Amino acid sequence: MTDEHYFGDRENFRSMEELHKAALAREEQIPEEGNERGPWWMYVIIVLTLSFGFFYMGRYLGEISDRPHVLFNEAAPTEAEEADLDLMAEGRRVYTRLCQSCHQQDGSGVVGAFPPLGGSAWVMEQPERPVKIVLQGFQGEIVRDGVTYNSVMPGFGQLLSDDEVASVVTYLRNSFGNEASEVSPEDVSGMREATSDRTTAWTEADLEAFMER
Repeated sequence: MTDEHYFGDRENFRSMEELHKAALAREEQIPEEGNERGPWWMYVIIVLTLSFGFFYMGRYLGEISDRPHVLFNEAAPTEAEEADLDLMAEGRRVYTRLCQSCHQQDGSGVVGAFPPLGGSAWVMEQPERPVKIVLQGFQGEIVRDGVTYNSVMPGFGQLLSDDEVASVVTYLRNSFGNEASEVSPEDVSGMREATSDRTTAWTEADLEAFMER
């Protein structure tokens, strides 16, 4: 029977060489293991993740710049600039925090317990007196304008810095109708050192004796 009259599978008439070529062609179309192309949705997730990452870093981790030396290589100042101490403003804060509950917002005090600060000679005359009282405190009776006051004021020497003591005393000397000179932190430092051995609150007699030295 001739080929033109044979209706069988043509594969039966291929040579071995043709069969090998066909097998090789099929193998070339199959990607090697590990190099298969992933599904499209995986690439979408990767792109979205990278986009979100760049947005997050730009929003919360600072500026993204092509000139990083401008952002990070500038020399830091060797010393921070010290702001001028505003004695009255700082003194008002200290007074509000520590003194106002006893001496009142207007410095009028409490009759029989805490003497008024407005017009007080102890506040306005020698600055050493109010500084020492703030540092070590005060106790015992005193009489002001015929009124006897007897209460205990704690010392704030361990709590307040020289700047804070200078500020609050300056505030007392220039508030409630008072007018007197400012007190510097250096003044307070010297007074703190001069009374460093004092462990108890001042009484009127002790304070007067100390001031007369």
